[in-house]
Amino acid sequence: MPIPDPDPIPRILDVQRNNPKEHDKVKFELRAGNQPGDFKKRDRSLPIKYLNMHSNQELLVQTCKKRPSVILSIGSEGFPDIAKILRQKGKKHQQQDYIFVIPCYSVQVEEFGAGIIQPIVARTKCFMYEQFFYMYPWNGHKPSIARFDRVNVVINKSPASIEPTDVCLSEEIFNLFLAMFLFCISGQTTSLLDDIKELVRSAYPEE
Repeated sequence: MPIPDPDPIPRILDVQRNNPKEHDKVKFELRAGNQPGDFKKRDRSLPIKYLNMHSNQELLVQTCKKRPSVILSIGSEGFPDIAKILRQKGKKHQQQDYIFVIPCYSVQVEEFGAGIIQPIVARTKCFMYEQFFYMYPWNGHKPSIARFDRVNVVINKSPASIEPTDVCLSEEIFNLFLAMFLFCISGQTTSLLDDIKELVRSAYPEE
């Protein structure tokens, strides 16, 4: 699925009509979203077709890359009676199907090159980072690291947002994966996770 790269400072695309009489031709400025008036209610310039923005909203820009991801949970409890009311009020976004996913990032195969560096990979294999989980090669994919600190949400399962595969983690590995995720976000551990950590950390070479 496409995974955005979070920016420490949001990047805002300030858009205005290129001509007051035209909706589709625009001019814009890309800038850091750190101005005092950003995300506050203020007067806007002329409305632009396809940009349904409120006065306290900004248009953000992020780089993005399609990455393999692990589905953490899928589905939601929807209520048909509420869906009908929301459609009538133009507020369908208040009840939507969602999927929580954990993206996987490539690792360096040698000392240099793109991907997560080897020292981090070695420590991740021994469960020394609470936010990382090592993923072994599968179906032609190279080794990678799942990053809990990059958890994403997919809405309504559009093919543009997610491409399902027929690959899944085994039940044992997924239970360990889930235990590590819960430890990352809450600090709460399990006997399974504690036993695995004790077992694999003994394999980490002393520096």
